[in-house]
Amino acid sequence: MKNKNFLQSVACAFRGFASGFRAERNFKIYTGIALVFLALNILTSSGLYDYILLLALSCGAFSAEYVNTAVERLCDSFCTEDNRDVRFAKDVSAAAVMMMGFAFFGAEGAILVSNILKML
Repeated sequence: MKNKNFLQSVACAFRGFASGFRAERNFKIYTGIALVFLALNILTSSGLYDYILLLALSCGAFSAEYVNTAVERLCDSFCTEDNRDVRFAKDVSAAAVMMMGFAFFGAEGAILVSNILKML
């Protein structure tokens, strides 16, 4: 079932955005973490590029979580018993989220430490 036009694609994307956020607690956790980092960036007088990096890394973490959620739901809908290949797909998609999380926390941590050291 292909969308007929761009607006239908956008509507589907917004529906997916809302569905993922409602269905998965991790989205709420990531939102909280991103808001804490935003507040810390404001408090430490971050520059424009720091905010751009925060936005890019936050979007990357959310994107990885959306893909992970889709993979998990799809796998669970086709296979209810323990299956080696399904477990592999779910584990690898979870690893993608973890790697994006490492990048997110590592970069934001480095930015904040750098900003705090400049303040001292």
